Amino acid sequence: MLDGNLEKNILEDKIKGLSNQEIGIKYNVNLKFIEKSIVRNLGINVSNPINIAPNTGSTKIIKKLSPKDFNLEQNTVWSFKSRGTWATHNGNYRGNWSPYIPRNIILRYSKEQDLVLDYFCGSGTTAVEAKLLNRNFIGIDINENAIKLAQENINFNFLFKTAIGTTKSLEFSEISVDLKIGDARDLHFINDNSIDLICSHPPYANIVQYTHNNNDDLSNYEVNDFINEIEKVAAESYRILRDGKYCSILIGDMRKNKNVIPLGFWTIEKYLKAGFILKELIIKRQHNCKTTGFWYTNSIKYNFLLLAHEYLAVFEKPKNNTLKNISSEKTNLLLYNEINKIEFIKNDNIQQESTTVWISDKENWLNNTLNNLIKRYSKNNYSIYNNNYNRKKRSDLLIYFYDKNFNDFNNNFDNYLEKEGIIAIICGDNRLDNNTIYSIPIHIEKYFNKNEKLKIKEIVVIQIKDLNNPTKENRNFNINHKYIMIYKLA
Repeated sequence: MLDGNLEKNILEDKIKGLSNQEIGIKYNVNLKFIEKSIVRNLGINVSNPINIAPNTGSTKIIKKLSPKDFNLEQNTVWSFKSRGTWATHNGNYRGNWSPYIPRNIILRYSKEQDLVLDYFCGSGTTAVEAKLLNRNFIGIDINENAIKLAQENINFNFLFKTAIGTTKSLEFSEISVDLKIGDARDLHFINDNSIDLICSHPPYANIVQYTHNNNDDLSNYEVNDFINEIEKVAAESYRILRDGKYCSILIGDMRKNKNVIPLGFWTIEKYLKAGFILKELIIKRQHNCKTTGFWYTNSIKYNFLLLAHEYLAVFEKPKNNTLKNISSEKTNLLLYNEINKIEFIKNDNIQQESTTVWISDKENWLNNTLNNLIKRYSKNNYSIYNNNYNRKKRSDLLIYFYDKNFNDFNNNFDNYLEKEGIIAIICGDNRLDNNTIYSIPIHIEKYFNKNEKLKIKEIVVIQIKDLNNPTKENRNFNINHKYIMIYKLA
């Protein structure tokens, strides 16, 4: 039971500018308690309550229409160190996404006057970008207070000086922005095949609380229930999207008892099941992870990695039903020929990685990866699996480069591992002949999720710099990342 006076004091201190850490120490409460106090009293989860504008209906005058020196992303790893402060954007609403993401998606996958939908609208980040980029927009959210905040954020104008020195306001073209309270699982008020682009950031299961006492809010659901409900969202998405158009979703993973919960891959699977094909799988790096001091020390001590990435999946609704689920049916498995060209050099002095994103250049990525795996998971009893593997002694770490012999590996790995040994599978995303993506790590997790002998421990992304420099003429993103799927034997 939340204490009313304590909540009031917390809210007052937040308005005064005290940090969550200072409030936590002062009242001996954790971040979740602070968030619940804010949501319970304000009906919305914000970092700074003082920045919530009153619903005056007045138009905000903005200083910038777009980010400085903006270029469309070309690679599959996106990194935005700056949150983005053009137009009315700010990071006050907890759980909102960087406006660079919808800006990239809207520009690449829609055209002016198209109809864009965000069914987890929140404070209106996607709505603002749609207005700036001359797209019609529908925004839906389960939280009435979020919709009110979104209304405030899209009510803006831009003043500029003419050549003769007079001030004029920028006239936005005749577009419609429709914001409403609703549930992403039930979009009955939207016609079949009527949306040109879906661009949304679903809540995580029971991580950031967006509402108080709202049983329909997916952010309050536990993982299994969340996945079941997101399947309904995926089905509605498929129904309302036009053939040949795109749906983009940003979702990440969770951690429980020091093991990762692959919420991102499970969510992507539900959209594939609905009938979509996977056009792109982009890695969005997170920059709010602590990589030094306390967190680095604990990452090593308790043997876990700080979650530092999310997945931006771009789905296509195929024009032709014969393409349906092709990314689940055709494998076109990739053989890592470059691995045979690299000589492994063991380095005991390598700096251990502490997050789920490991960054390296194309010459050193494999050596850095192997040395990090060995240093974290092995006591000098590791082995690397290949087709002629016949090691008699069981290993504490078995490293496998995904290839066409995956079924053989799956049938035999427990013969080569010690109890509680670690499997590390290095793999990637493949672009098929039809320019869609077959994601090997999703395939692996779907396969191993049924194996009671294994528990997934980590999903690591390896960002490889300068890997196949992209060209602007190529409509597909340059894949410049790989994965390590890390499992523990029970």
